[in-house]
Amino acid sequence: MLYSSMVMPRTAKMMSRIGVALIALIALIAIGEIATRAIGITDFPTYSVDDGIGYIVKPNQSGRFIDKNSWAFNSKSMPTTEEWNPSARANLLLIGNSVVMGGNPYNQPDKLAPLMAKDIGDAFAVWPAATGGWSNVNEMVYLQRNPDVVKATSFFVWEYMVGGLGGLSVWRGDYVFPSYRPRVARWYTFRRYVLPYFVTEKRNELPPVDDLQERYLTEFQASVAELSRASGRTHPGVIFLYPRKQDLLKARESKEWLPEKAALQKICDQYGLTLVDVSHDPRWTPELYRDGVHPSVAGNVVLAQILSAAVLDAVAPQAGAVNLSPDRVPAQL
Repeated sequence: MLYSSMVMPRTAKMMSRIGVALIALIALIAIGEIATRAIGITDFPTYSVDDGIGYIVKPNQSGRFIDKNSWAFNSKSMPTTEEWNPSARANLLLIGNSVVMGGNPYNQPDKLAPLMAKDIGDAFAVWPAATGGWSNVNEMVYLQRNPDVVKATSFFVWEYMVGGLGGLSVWRGDYVFPSYRPRVARWYTFRRYVLPYFVTEKRNELPPVDDLQERYLTEFQASVAELSRASGRTHPGVIFLYPRKQDLLKARESKEWLPEKAALQKICDQYGLTLVDVSHDPRWTPELYRDGVHPSVAGNVVLAQILSAAVLDAVAPQAGAVNLSPDRVPAQL
């Protein structure tokens, strides 16, 4: 009886300590979860997935990644804070992938479209149509699904990278292009940002690099023709060839880095477009890459200057060399 009376208090104390430890552990997990959400590491855009376009950012979203980099998408899934309003001004459609979209590492004002809008001035409203990892095939599907955007286009600027017309870029899972906000932020953060350092996983966010498919080249030409008709201009647009860092280094050795460049030049000649090979511009240097593919913030500034100058030259060819001042834009725009 005495032994039993001594054991029971000890057991009660042990259970009490276990209870306190469990409560502390739960509190620690809860605090970690709250802290993870508070810093905004899971405040990112989410995507819709379908077989036709592969995937696309869901419309009408905005946020601040890591409570630092603001982002926004309008009702047309365009990465811009501006709601689609084609009647206000002449419209410049900027088409591309993550080079145009920007993504989590950039604050909204540091992305390509806002920088181009600043350089070009009031001549055009700049509307970016872009999603990270897209090929030109995905972009063509976007244009087919948004005929009102095509119809309202006064001028277009279309990005092209290696493999752009090789095939559709497909969805690669929730740890690459998330389709929902995670229920447990800490676990998602660990799986997406920590685990890849220890386990090899296929999480490539870049567009596919496949050989040119003739049927996609034909469809691309048809898309260019439709945009050109909508513009109604003699010089309706720009196609810019964007090199990865490895492509740039090849170009600087006087080697051709894009096999289909001649085919793209032929399309440009047919429709009065300007073909801008960024690798040939002396302002573009290897130091302007953030990761070997995407521009740094400084790179976005330079790329915006290159493209904006090409736009202003195209809409005002009689002016010769055009600077980036709004007062140099012709009044008829």
